[in-house]
Amino acid sequence: MTTIAEEDLDKYFSQTEKHIEIERVLSCFKLDPFSILELPYGKPDPKSIKMAYRKKSLMIHPDKAQHERAQDAFDILKKAESELSDESRLKLLLTVIEEARVEVLRENGHKVKTEVIVKPPTMTTDEEGNMKLSASLDSLLVVDEKEYPYLQTEKGKLQVKEKIKQILFEMELRKRRQLKKEMEAEGAEKRKAEEAAQDRKRKAEDQKKWEESRDTRVNSWRDFQKKGGKKVKKLRKSGM
Repeated sequence: MTTIAEEDLDKYFSQTEKHIEIERVLSCFKLDPFSILELPYGKPDPKSIKMAYRKKSLMIHPDKAQHERAQDAFDILKKAESELSDESRLKLLLTVIEEARVEVLRENGHKVKTEVIVKPPTMTTDEEGNMKLSASLDSLLVVDEKEYPYLQTEKGKLQVKEKIKQILFEMELRKRRQLKKEMEAEGAEKRKAEEAAQDRKRKAEDQKKWEESRDTRVNSWRDFQKKGGKKVKKLRKSGM
């Protein structure tokens, strides 16, 4: 149900502003949900994710915006919101962000100090309902931005964004290459299995034809035997 606030917000945005936002979303790097939702690179709280998604979805919703690619932009926005709401995906993205910051700092001549944050043990319940203490070995490499003012500059932020894009692109490329190899391997195995099946089918058909012609071969042999076989013509001796 649309609230009064949402209606007011929808009226506030002009079609021009909606078009600009749609074009911005479409031009974003699709693997970077932070840039799509325009959220700072860091662990976002669920509330900020929902607020950013809600505001932008009202702007670019296909029912509200008169743009031929409004649906495409809306789908991209929804995917970005889903990724940041997925704990495992968010964890991977945060790791990429920290890696990008470290690389940017080192490329600009900074000696980087990092802090390793280890998750504390937690109580979990097994399948039988028994409580047990679980220790996680997962850790996250964290750069303290306060010690590196360069990361707060426009140039530093832009370099981090580009580095994140580069890392995510390379990860996606490796993923696709691996998938291609797996598909090729599956295809080779499938072709091998099909060839083996065809070979078995051919042998079975040959065997069937051999069995079906058995009576003909036997009858031909019997007829030959009855006729006494092929008579050998005797050579006449010449008088010498």
